[in-house]
Amino acid sequence: MYLLSGWLITNAIYYLILSAARGQALHKFAAVKQIEQPGERLQLEHNIYRRSGLFLCLLGISYLLVSLRMYVLGDALIFSGNLVYLVAAVSFTKLGMAVYGMTANRNLKGPIVSTLKIFSFTDALVSIVVTQYTLLTMQHSPRALDSSALLGMGFSLFFVCIGMYMACTKKAREK
Repeated sequence: MYLLSGWLITNAIYYLILSAARGQALHKFAAVKQIEQPGERLQLEHNIYRRSGLFLCLLGISYLLVSLRMYVLGDALIFSGNLVYLVAAVSFTKLGMAVYGMTANRNLKGPIVSTLKIFSFTDALVSIVVTQYTLLTMQHSPRALDSSALLGMGFSLFFVCIGMYMACTKKAREK
């Protein structure tokens, strides 16, 4: 807000929603562990899963706004120099950690664990968009902004669809 950059503000909103969603899921995960009755625990986990679906819809919508801003206004932050490599390293680390988390924890079942895996994967996909934009800009691609914005819009719609699925899932899914 200090820089009065619309692009940075819309990105900040996306990351605030992501942080709130992850924090809510982690907080509830700790609370669920304290419940001894399996039926009550499963009901609470399912409620958290559905609520997280709504958060994922908000994430999709907020990132859609970021991508639309990039596409319509041509507004984005341009990385240069060694910062390009740092952006790529962070992005591939996020993607690697998301894939590792999904494969290493594939034995862990439950709605909250699934929610945390989905949030990690969502964050990794957004990082891929930023990396694509950064690398294409470094190569002086004339369509870097447009193609990255369109990829971001596609991912945003994907997030909304997954979020709607999560929010509308019936309890029978976990049984």
